[in-house]
Amino acid sequence: MNNFEKIGLIVLFFISLIYSYVKPSDVVENIETKQQITIYVEGEYTKKLSFSYKPQIKDVLNELQVENIYHFEETTQLASESVLYLPYGEHLISLNQASLKELMTLKGIGEKTAQKIIDYRQETPFKTIEDITNISGIGEKMYLKVREFLCL
Repeated sequence: MNNFEKIGLIVLFFISLIYSYVKPSDVVENIETKQQITIYVEGEYTKKLSFSYKPQIKDVLNELQVENIYHFEETTQLASESVLYLPYGEHLISLNQASLKELMTLKGIGEKTAQKIIDYRQETPFKTIEDITNISGIGEKMYLKVREFLCL
């Protein structure tokens, strides 16, 4: 290898070294400033909402111009790609207040599962309807069957 090639390699090395320290910070800065949080609303309202910050449930309700008749914990923060289900109807069953008999009126919810719901809410009140999937025996399919009848 002659001297010109050695000098060329050294120059390339220093340029790549300088570039590697400068460029990533610019890229990270652009990623952080352009981040959009997307929230999907289903049920009575079907919308895709975008926020430039991490929204709370109250932000979504304000964007939809809806009052919190669902009794959601409004300060609960939502992550990007979250789905917030807003049920239809006026005669909804409250996950945080319903009796054992009321919970058992839901199709597929028997006495044992209804008791699990009551036991769960005594430890940790439900913040969203989706929290019902934290109950053993209630998976995604069961949740999709009963969510339209539930509120908090």
